[in-house]
Amino acid sequence: MFKEANYFTYIGYKIFGKKVKIENYYELEKKLRQAMISMPPEMYIATAKIVSLIFALVGLILGLFLAVVLIYFVHLPKTIIPIALPENIYRSWIEIRKFVIAGMLMVVLTVLFYLFGMFLFSIYPSTVISDRKSKIDRVLPHAITFMYSLSKGGMNIIEIFRSLSNYYEVYGEIARESARLIRDMEVLGKDLRSVLAETVELSPSENFKDFIHGLITVIDSGGDITKYLEERAEFYLERARQEQKNFLEFLGLMAESYITAFVAGPLFLIIIQTVMVVMGQGNQNALYAIIYLVIPIGSFFFAMVIKLLTPTEEGEPPKLKEKYTHLRIKCPDEIDEKERKMIEKLKKRIKSWKLKNTLRHPLEPIKRKPIYVFIFSVPPGLAFILYGLRIYPFYRSIDWVFKIDDYVIIATIIMLLPFVVFHELKIKRAKRVMRLTPIFLNKLASANESGMPIYRAISMIAKTDTTPLKKEITKIKSDLDWGISLNDALVRFANRLKVFELTRTITLLNEALKSTGNVTEVLMISAKDASNAELLRRERLSNMFMYVIIIYISFFVFIGIVYIITTTFLSTLAQSAAKVASSGANINMLRGINVSTYKNIFMHAAIFQGFFGGLVAGVMGEGSLSSGVKHSLVMLTIAYILFTVFIH
Repeated sequence: MFKEANYFTYIGYKIFGKKVKIENYYELEKKLRQAMISMPPEMYIATAKIVSLIFALVGLILGLFLAVVLIYFVHLPKTIIPIALPENIYRSWIEIRKFVIAGMLMVVLTVLFYLFGMFLFSIYPSTVISDRKSKIDRVLPHAITFMYSLSKGGMNIIEIFRSLSNYYEVYGEIARESARLIRDMEVLGKDLRSVLAETVELSPSENFKDFIHGLITVIDSGGDITKYLEERAEFYLERARQEQKNFLEFLGLMAESYITAFVAGPLFLIIIQTVMVVMGQGNQNALYAIIYLVIPIGSFFFAMVIKLLTPTEEGEPPKLKEKYTHLRIKCPDEIDEKERKMIEKLKKRIKSWKLKNTLRHPLEPIKRKPIYVFIFSVPPGLAFILYGLRIYPFYRSIDWVFKIDDYVIIATIIMLLPFVVFHELKIKRAKRVMRLTPIFLNKLASANESGMPIYRAISMIAKTDTTPLKKEITKIKSDLDWGISLNDALVRFANRLKVFELTRTITLLNEALKSTGNVTEVLMISAKDASNAELLRRERLSNMFMYVIIIYISFFVFIGIVYIITTTFLSTLAQSAAKVASSGANINMLRGINVSTYKNIFMHAAIFQGFFGGLVAGVMGEGSLSSGVKHSLVMLTIAYILFTVFIH
């Protein structure tokens, strides 16, 4: 969609802008400002109209295509409308009816596509506002802790908002709100109280509105801003815990819905359809639809819905900037030939060092981004499928699917297993860092409080620490030994580990250290913020793990019942059919049962249930589809072994 004015929006405004009556769109203007869509309402409406016209053109082309198909390839019944017409009118209607219906189809599709375009533009601001609200509420406790730490160091509230606005990658939409506030003061010349009042009116988050409204009251009454920020940080942290509790209760409802709709429901329908087919009254296509469409597609979209509703950090953690990252050199005109050769030699050595480092640690890129492992795992998996196709060339029969499915299942395991290994190693490392960071900061604070300088405190911890974080603490000490500032050493520490919560903590710590010399208090505030984030995460994961167990139990119930149907029910029916056939009785009820076919179909049902149920378990247990792949592989493997080893 269009969040900023561009060449296309200017074309729309030039064509339709003068016809838009701005007084009719007061609410739209407010929504655009709340959504931070940088264009005036008349330009937005003009853009909506020109885009809707393009949609209408697409609808017209589609209608024209369908009209041609209708006129030349579709045979319409003579009586469509059950109304008696005079003979002459009826003959005329028979001759022109295809053209009339085709014209109506073109008009209807054109209008529908135009209205659909206008509808998208009408709901887009509300969608952005809702998204911004959830992002602000999620990060608000940490942003207020950031403001409190700066205020504790003596920084005034305007400078606090300016500092907050510089960290959009860390504090997201709250940083954008702060940037708008600073812009209105510096560019538009408004006073602090006016821009705060305007923020209350335009912010999409009720929590942020309450916070700003309280800040206005404190400023008007001359109260203690630092104390207010400290109290609000605790308040919104407690509110975040309550909202997390409400989400977990909602997740319980979703788990029950999943088991009912995509485990028990399909299982019941599979049993009913199997019995009906055996009795000669059912439709085998309905059984195929349940197994090959309802279970995989329904479970996948259910997982996507829960993923969208789960509050988690988004994307990779940002790379923090060091204060000194490049050597300052002279202008090119001032560099002589000797210096130029030295610079070129230095650049070559840096490139050579990077290449050697990459060759020395070839798995580092994959450890940072496990998705890269698919470059190496997908080709062997596809090769294994091609090998199966070579042995069993394609022919149009369900039997071919049952022959090639073994190769597809094993290829899926080959492709996904390396990703699971590297992803879980990355998650384990991130959890370890989040658990140990508050302990490290508390140790620093305790040592500094006893009178030990921060450099000596880090040196002491690097020698005495026994946790897995010891190696990284030693690197911080080495950076300090080389004369790098404490701020830059901590930035390098965060950039090496690449954990979102750690990046946020280091941002808070560095900014607070710039505003105050009381290092102990800053370290304690940073440790407390990191501890609160870790406690919330662990509480969420411990509660959500229960739903992973529920998914596993439902899966084992599913494959248990399918196993019983396959080994006893179908065998009994086959034996009964054989007895009926041998007796010569003319009974069609038990004829035509292919036990092998049904066993393969039920194996696919168990595998689909396990694979897509694993994705649901991942988003319920850890809020991530990637984390669900390991559950998918476990369930898929169990189902495959059960049907290939224990059922013959």
